[in-house]
Amino acid sequence: VEGVDEADIIKTDGEYIYAVVKNNLFIIEAYPAENAKILAKIEFKSRPQDIYINGNSLVVFGSDTQIYKTETYKRFPRRSNYTFFKVFNITDRKNPKQVRDLDIEGNYFNSRMIGDYVYVITNEPVYEEEGERILPAIRVGGNETEIPATDIYYSDVADYYYMYTTIIAINTQNDGEEPAYETILLGASSTLYVSLNNIYLTFPVWGTDILGREVWDSPRTSIHRIHIEGNSIEYEASGDVPGMVLNQFSMDEYDGYFRVATTTWGETTGNHVYILDMDLNIVGSLEDLAPGETIYSARFMGERGYLVTFKQVDPLFVIDLSNPNNPRELGYLKVTGYSDYLHPYDETHIIGIGKETTDAGEFAWYQGVKISLFDVSDVSNPQEIDKLEIGDRGTESPVLYDHKAFLFDRSRNLMVM
Repeated sequence: VEGVDEADIIKTDGEYIYAVVKNNLFIIEAYPAENAKILAKIEFKSRPQDIYINGNSLVVFGSDTQIYKTETYKRFPRRSNYTFFKVFNITDRKNPKQVRDLDIEGNYFNSRMIGDYVYVITNEPVYEEEGERILPAIRVGGNETEIPATDIYYSDVADYYYMYTTIIAINTQNDGEEPAYETILLGASSTLYVSLNNIYLTFPVWGTDILGREVWDSPRTSIHRIHIEGNSIEYEASGDVPGMVLNQFSMDEYDGYFRVATTTWGETTGNHVYILDMDLNIVGSLEDLAPGETIYSARFMGERGYLVTFKQVDPLFVIDLSNPNNPRELGYLKVTGYSDYLHPYDETHIIGIGKETTDAGEFAWYQGVKISLFDVSDVSNPQEIDKLEIGDRGTESPVLYDHKAFLFDRSRNLMVM
């Protein structure tokens, strides 16, 4: 989403590169290239997972299992996992100075940065120690705060693995502003989508469908919307859709509606697109696309949606989402192979990255990595206008499971993977 930054192990501001390598973070002067050199190295006790750059602020965070051993922090020694969050002032790239230090109980799940704020999401199982229900806690500097049970929002979750999900908003530009946080008792979060004003958390719920009937062969997806604006975090809505969500690209917010693509299993496998209002009630649906197949990739682009399903061949579906109450299939294309990742080239062309396949009767043999260029200008008749296969059976690329390993710069006619 434009304006919503995602964390990574490598960031650049155009002049400097910031790179995590094992337990170290390097600041590298990269431009001009002939003068490239390492300016600073920051060492950590445990391995950072992700970083952000925001002006002269460097944000670093990750998970650890070794916590405080002193009597000052009596709770933390009993904990096994926590997320650390540190901010460095890098006005002097050769001499970064730490200005923020937070520890949050629970495992790091995901994060986003919008404007001056980083929103960090952690998950922690609900459990007891010595008969006492343990509540999550946050340590800022030398002060530890247990989150009171009365401050934890509870949603009616039909789940068998309860988790505390904590969302923390941290101002990267104002070190004096206290972090804001909200803790919600949910199931185990599995996917995340973030717009400029909302965080959507989803997790599968097994055992019952959205009508309360027992269904054990296919879960439903529970969706929760949390409104964010600066350091304001408010839980606002929850809802359910049949089936499971593949990844963040299977979700999207557009013009006051939330769109989601799912796959259901059971007697017949099916694929569906649901449109929900801001109260997360279903207002429109397109169901039972490509029976017997599953979604391999999805992309929402304005009033259009694109799905790739696969079993033996790859149908690319073009979906009209202009009427939220009546989404419609406009056309589809069947080609060999499939796409794990879809990336827009322009309004009428899409890049697909996946695998080529050969038909072997009831199944398909995977071949090399396949790059496709689809023309969707005629929505009723999409075309694969070019393709490139790299390697053969066994060839892999991180792009197939991590979109951050893909770079596309249309102005330079450059694609890197």
